[in-house]
Amino acid sequence: MTSRRWTALILFAALTLVYAVAIPREALHPEHQPVTMTPADVGLDYENITLQPADRPLELAAWWMPAAPDRAIATLVFSHGGGSNRHSQFFNALNFYRAMVERGVSVLALDLRNHGASEFDGEGLGFGATEKHDARAAIDWARVKSPGQPLFAMGISMGGATLIQAAGDGAPLDGLILLDPLLDTHSTFTRGAWTSTGLPPGLFLPAAWAATTFWGLPGGSEQAYDKALSLQLPTLLIQDPGDPVTVAEHARSLAAANPSIELWEAPTVAPDHPELPWRERWGTHVIAYTLFPEQTLDTIMDYINRVSP
Repeated sequence: MTSRRWTALILFAALTLVYAVAIPREALHPEHQPVTMTPADVGLDYENITLQPADRPLELAAWWMPAAPDRAIATLVFSHGGGSNRHSQFFNALNFYRAMVERGVSVLALDLRNHGASEFDGEGLGFGATEKHDARAAIDWARVKSPGQPLFAMGISMGGATLIQAAGDGAPLDGLILLDPLLDTHSTFTRGAWTSTGLPPGLFLPAAWAATTFWGLPGGSEQAYDKALSLQLPTLLIQDPGDPVTVAEHARSLAAANPSIELWEAPTVAPDHPELPWRERWGTHVIAYTLFPEQTLDTIMDYINRVSP
């Protein structure tokens, strides 16, 4: 073999190593976002809660925000997106919690492992494969805290994938609400890498393959889309039609394939909307409540009232 071929082989091996190790590791360990706000900042009473998942000895931080006893109609567990935390300013979470409590829905919002004030295990994002244990701990706690009340869970982005995984494992829920959930692991990984770097998503396909092959991300029949196909749980799927991170067609095909899932597509957002510049390439991802609060709340409350046992 000539020296030129050896050089090419070494370069190829080095690039493969970068794709298989460096890029997935960087993508799965986003910058930590500390908890800097509380429900008190929007005038909401709350209690600090500590949860423990069943799979490992971690402490998870959460807020319990109860509705007034004479108005309480349901309980909602909230799961944030990857790289965020329970006050998720990207979603306008604190105002959402207040709106739900005012409508009689108590809320339990947790920081998933490796996020916010919860403990870190050093393993990074699991796209729901590991975080499902955190969601299950929150769901079990809420079920005990509010016996006899309908129990729902809502997840945005990776939080949606997390709840699909938890529900697929038998979490005791009466219904599921998903907002721009991560359904297809490879597609979301490559698009998420694009939002962070600006490089074409196709360049990250080898890294996405490595992430599911070597780094434990759910792929194939284990990813959220495939898990959701067999869910027999009333599910409201809210999808932004122009979301640059999650593909709207995945949400549409999932709702068409599973009669338990009803799809609401949020209104289309004008490309020059003043809310978009600060979001940069993340664009309209999980923006529905921020831009269309009343429509989003009405859709969620109509769903809760219809499917509550």
